Amino acid sequence: MADELAHIKDLLRNHPQGMSVTEIASALGRNKHSTGRYLDILHAAGHVDLRTFGMAKVFTLSSRVPLSALLSYTTDLVLVLDRDMRIIQGNDPFFDLLEIQGSSALQKKIDQVLPPNPENKKFLKILSDLLISRQETFEIVREGHERRFFRGKIIPTVFEDGSSADTIILEDVTLEKEALTTLQESEEFFRSVSDHLSDGLIVSEIKSGKKKVIFHNQRLCEITGYSADEIHKMRPENLAIPEEKERFEEALREAEHNKGSMRELRFWAKRKDGESIYLSIRVKLVPFGDAIRGYILITDMTQWKEQEEAQLLQANLIQRLMTNFPHPIFIIREDGVFFIANAAFCELIKAESDLVIGKNVYQVMPDEIAQEFLKGNDDLVKQSAVSHIHMVTRFFRPDGTIGDVIIEKSPVSAGDNTPNYIFGVVITEDMCPLKN
Repeated sequence: MADELAHIKDLLRNHPQGMSVTEIASALGRNKHSTGRYLDILHAAGHVDLRTFGMAKVFTLSSRVPLSALLSYTTDLVLVLDRDMRIIQGNDPFFDLLEIQGSSALQKKIDQVLPPNPENKKFLKILSDLLISRQETFEIVREGHERRFFRGKIIPTVFEDGSSADTIILEDVTLEKEALTTLQESEEFFRSVSDHLSDGLIVSEIKSGKKKVIFHNQRLCEITGYSADEIHKMRPENLAIPEEKERFEEALREAEHNKGSMRELRFWAKRKDGESIYLSIRVKLVPFGDAIRGYILITDMTQWKEQEEAQLLQANLIQRLMTNFPHPIFIIREDGVFFIANAAFCELIKAESDLVIGKNVYQVMPDEIAQEFLKGNDDLVKQSAVSHIHMVTRFFRPDGTIGDVIIEKSPVSAGDNTPNYIFGVVITEDMCPLKN
C-alpha cells in the first residue's frame, strides 16, 4: 500500500492542476474502488486536497505543513498518541512540563510514563481519562508549587498508513487565568469596600451622548429609599428636588468640562417615600476608553444640616437676647480674648464692637483695669466644682468714671477638648457694696 500511496503523490505532484479518480486509477492500473480507498487515506492524513466540480471529484497535492514540522515551532504543548495510547510524537514544551526527556517517553503508553514530579503523574492521568471519554475540548490544571492552566483540545489524526491516532494540543493560559483571578479579586475588593462605605456611590458611563448607571452600592439604596433596579434606570441628577436639579446638572457639566477635577455641591432632595434629605454630592468624571466614567459620592448630611440649622437658630436667638439685654454681657476665652461683647458692654468701655471682639483684654482697656477684670477666671476654669462667682472690682461705670461694680462670671464649654470660656455680666447699680 505504501508504494501506491507514494505513486499517487508523485502523480499529483506532476499534475498541479489536479486529477480525477478515473485519471489516477488509469495511471496506476487499478480500479476506481481501490484508488478511491487510497485517496481517502491520503485525504484523511492531510496529504491531498479534494475539490468538487459538479459530479466530478478532483484531487490535488496538499500544501499543508505536516504535524511533525510544526511541533518544533509552536509554543503550544503537543502530544500524539496511537490507538493504544502510546506516545508517538511530542514537542519539547510538553516534555519540559513533565520534566523528562522526550526520547524516554516515546513508544510508551501514557500511563507508563513516570515523571519525577507526582503532580505531573496526576496531570497525565487526567489527560488519559479525557482521551477515554472522547472529550474534544477541555480545561486542565497542573497543580503543584507552580500551578499551570491549559485550554486543550483532542484532534483525531490519521497516519500515512491509515492507522488512527489522537493529537492533544494544550494552550498555556496561566497568565490569562491569573489576570482574570486578579481582576475578580479586585472587583470583589472594590465591591466589599463600596458596600461598607457610609456614603452612597454611583458609577455612571457616558458614551455617544447616552448616560447609564453601571454600578451603585447598597448604601445608596438605603439613603434614597429606591431599589437597585430603580437606581439603574435613574439619572443621578433626578435625585435632586426640582428647585435644585439645575445646580446638580451644572455641577455635572463643569465636571465634564474639567475632567479629572472634583466638583462638590450640597442640596435638598427627596427620598422615594417623600421624606426630605440633605445630600452632599462629590462628582468626578474621567476618560475611560471611548467613554467617560462618572464617579459620584453621595453623603447623607440631613442630621448635620438639622443640627447646623438648630445651632444657627440658637446662635441668632442668643445674639438677639444679648443685643437687647440691658446689662453689659461678655464672653471671653480662657486666654483672655473676647468672643462676644454686646452693645451695652462696648458702650460701657467706650469702644466699637469690631475693636473688642477677637482682641485680648489688654488690647482694649488699661492694664490695671484688665488685670482686675480677669481675676477669678483661672479658678473657674480649673475648679470644675465652682459654677459661678460674684466679684466686686474696679471697672468702667456708665457715667464714664472708674469705680466698683459687680461682675458675675460662669464657666462655659462647647465640649471635651475644646477651649474654655467665661460668661460674664457687669452689674453697675449704685447699690453695689463697697469693696473692702
